[in-house]
Amino acid sequence: MNSQTQGALSSDQKIENVFHAFGYSVPVGKDGRRMWPTKFKREMARQMNSGKLTIGDVRKSCQVSDKTVYKWRQEFGKGDNKKSPSNKSTEQAFSEIKVMDDPTKSLTATDQITLKRGGVELQCPFNYPVHQLAQLIRSIDGKP
Repeated sequence: MNSQTQGALSSDQKIENVFHAFGYSVPVGKDGRRMWPTKFKREMARQMNSGKLTIGDVRKSCQVSDKTVYKWRQEFGKGDNKKSPSNKSTEQAFSEIKVMDDPTKSLTATDQITLKRGGVELQCPFNYPVHQLAQLIRSIDGKP
C-alpha cells in the first residue's frame, strides 16, 4: 500500500501495520482491526469452495473466527462446488393448480388436478402424490 492510498483513508483509518496472509498484504488500522479487501475475501471463498483450503486453514492463517470465514464463503462463494451452502437453489416455483369451488363436494375418480406451467397444461388424477406433483413442476421448468 503506497502513501498516496494511505492519504486517501480518513484519519481514524490510517494504516498502523500490515498483516500478511496467503500472499496478500492486509492493512491494519490504528485500532488493530484488519481491513480485509474484497478481492481477498472473494479469493478465500473460491479456494474454500474448490477444496484447496478448509475453513480451519483460513481461520488459523487469518486469525479470524469461524463466523467470519463462513460469512466470506456465503457472501462471495457463489461457485459450482456442491459442498457450498450458497449453491442451493432458493428460487421458488409457482404453478397454477385448480381446486374445487365447493369444499363440501366429495371427490370422485373422475376429478383431476390441472397444472398449467410455461404453456403446458397437465391433468393428473385427484389422488396424485403431492411430492410427485412438485417433481412434475420442476421437470416442466427444465430443472432436476
